[in-house]
Amino acid sequence: MKKYLYILTLCVFALSSCKKDAGPGGTAVQNMANEWWVQVQTVNPTTGAVIDNTDKHYYKLSTYNTSDNSSTMMWFDDSDAKGYNGEKIKVNVVQSSLTFSVTNAADVSGNIPAPGTVSVANGKIIPNGAVGPSSKAVTDAISYDVTLASDVTPVIYRFTGYARTRFVGDDH
Repeated sequence: MKKYLYILTLCVFALSSCKKDAGPGGTAVQNMANEWWVQVQTVNPTTGAVIDNTDKHYYKLSTYNTSDNSSTMMWFDDSDAKGYNGEKIKVNVVQSSLTFSVTNAADVSGNIPAPGTVSVANGKIIPNGAVGPSSKAVTDAISYDVTLASDVTPVIYRFTGYARTRFVGDDH
């Protein structure tokens, strides 16, 4: 009899601990988080004139939430092998306007030469502001300017691109 009581008690505990929790939900910056394909041109910071517009490659950028799920910061990660500069920094975000920026952020990837700081300005996400080049799927657009403290000759790297559509033809 003790044996059956023990088994019954174990079953009750096992079944009561299997309740379903609520779904995981989204992150604090989910409207700004994505994988992006971006192109770059270099711009003279004094005159605003385009210095070089010949690079037609697409580079990968990821934006995602911080570990504390902050609603005012996100990771700006260009450190993937398909990235351009290779930086990984935290940027300040304003979700109401879908904008982001940061001044002299420390690069945590170690890819940016000393002093290893990066500034991002004029960052903007435009919902449904782009079209995938192959699929023609409507997707979000992104644009931003990057400056590196390590550049001997100051230059602005101006990026524009689109959110990854997940269509093979739109990946680079």
